[in-house]
Amino acid sequence: MNPLDAKLAELGARFDARAGDERTSLADALAAGDRAAIAQQAHRLAGIAGMFGREEVGTAALDLEAAAEAGADMADAAARLDRLLASLQP
Repeated sequence: MNPLDAKLAELGARFDARAGDERTSLADALAAGDRAAIAQQAHRLAGIAGMFGREEVGTAALDLEAAAEAGADMADAAARLDRLLASLQP
């Protein structure tokens, strides 16, 4: 493994390790109905997830971001993202 691949693997592992914190933060924002915070976190997650090969997480985050920004029902998108983040936890 070359140094760049090693660094990306390390960062990917850190992303996975933070999945629980991300889930908690999203749950708090959802409970508060804070669409701006939900959209912001989902946008950030979408960008980061893609960099580490977590495309499904990125897609789910984009779906949640779109629902939050559109004022649409976020339940399905939030549940899907939560399940995917849970699957990353060590």
